[in-house]
Order: sequence, then C-alpha cells, then structure tokens
Amino acid sequence: MLICKYSFVFFKNTLFNPNMTYCVGIKVNDGMVFASDRRTNAGLDNFNSYTKMYVHKGVDRNIVILTSGNLSTSQAVFNSIGKDLEDPTNGNNLNNLYNMNEIAKYIGRLTVMHSSPDGFNQEMVELGSTFILGGHVQGQEQELYLIYPQGNFIKTSETKPYLVIGEIKYGKPILDRVVKSETDLGDATRCALISMDSTMKADLSVGPPIDVLVYKNSLSKVVYLQSLEVDNPDYQYISKQWEKGIFEIFKSFDRFNWED
Repeated sequence: MLICKYSFVFFKNTLFNPNMTYCVGIKVNDGMVFASDRRTNAGLDNFNSYTKMYVHKGVDRNIVILTSGNLSTSQAVFNSIGKDLEDPTNGNNLNNLYNMNEIAKYIGRLTVMHSSPDGFNQEMVELGSTFILGGHVQGQEQELYLIYPQGNFIKTSETKPYLVIGEIKYGKPILDRVVKSETDLGDATRCALISMDSTMKADLSVGPPIDVLVYKNSLSKVVYLQSLEVDNPDYQYISKQWEKGIFEIFKSFDRFNWED
C-alpha cells in the first residue's frame, strides 16, 4: 500500500539548482526522523511548492525517500516507483526487494536512467537528483542511505547517524553537535526542526511547508507525519525557544579583559 498524500507534477525540461531545497534524515537507536522543505525555485521571482518526501508502507516494511536536485528527474523516479508497485509481474519494486541495500541500488538505477535517458552522459547525470533513503524491513536493521546522482550510495555510520542534502551549510552545525546514535527520538525530531529553521532563516530558497515524519522502532510504524507551516504551534515553540536560548547563552559570556 502506498501512503503518499501528496501529488507529483511533471516538468519535463525543468532544472533547478540542487541546493534549492533542504532535506535531513536522522537514524538513532529508537527510530528515524525525516524532514524536508517544499520550496522549489525556477528564478528569483518564481517559487513553487512541491513535496520532496515519498512515503511507502508495505506489509513488512516502511520506506521513506527524500530528494533534492533536478525536479523532473526526482519526480520521474517517484513516478517509476509508483508504476513498478502497480505491476504485479514486476519483481523489482519497493515491496519485493529483499533489503534496504537492494532498494538503494534500485533507486540509483532509476535516477541514472531518468537523468540520462539516451544513454549514460556524465554531464546530464551530474544535473540529476540526490536522494536520502531510509526505512526498515521486518527482521532487519533500520538503514539510512545517501544516493548520489551517479547511482552509487553510502550509508550512515555510528559516529555520524544523519544525512543531509541540498542547502546543507546552515542546518548542519546543530546536527554535528547534538545527534548521536543514543539521542532520544524526540530530541532528534526537535534537532531536525531546528536544523530546518536555521536553514530557512538563512536561505530564502528553502521554505515551508516542512514535511516531517517520525518512525519508532519499538512500534515498527510511523508515529508522526505532518506538513508544518511556520505558524504551526509546535514549530513556533521550538523556533522561539531555540532563538531565546541562544541569545541568553550569548549574553551570559564573560567579558574580555579589554572591555569596559
């Protein structure tokens, strides 16, 4: 069964800067957190809103895919995933692939195919899409992968249990300082929202609404899936408390000896 309450629109020849978005995936012992903005940019005065999150629930698995980069490639990949799921004779789909590693290979093949449809072209592939793939297949460990436009991929490590794509430079510092494998799932979610908030404040090419999903290991299911506007009470509380806390800590520093 496909749980994807967002519609995807095709733009055959639309390219946008691969940094014109921000997505974060976090894997901690208790589960996983995913967040992505919806803003796309086709010029300084042409902003649109499209989800970059694809969510699939199968009989024995939960899978989440985030994307940044070429909008037409990303949506062509999502469309192919949907078509493959609808074909009962196709053994190469999200329901039938044995583990997350095989699913990462499958998405890698799709992104190369759609970014370079006339045969492998390095220049076209580099203008393709990047993906974060996360999920859990029953009886296996949860996994989180970064899939490059060239189709190859890496996964998270114990020392760095998160992945980011798109406009990463503003939201990454909080993740580096806070997120560890043993981080509580709620704290990881708050950290993802602060990371997104920091990015949106610094870069107008990243904007609301923010799609947020939380998967809890102990329940083997998605426990939170929301699209948050900036006026959402939970988002507003976290944003304001973080800003207040930073200001209070900054003002608490001891003075330099040359200050009056």
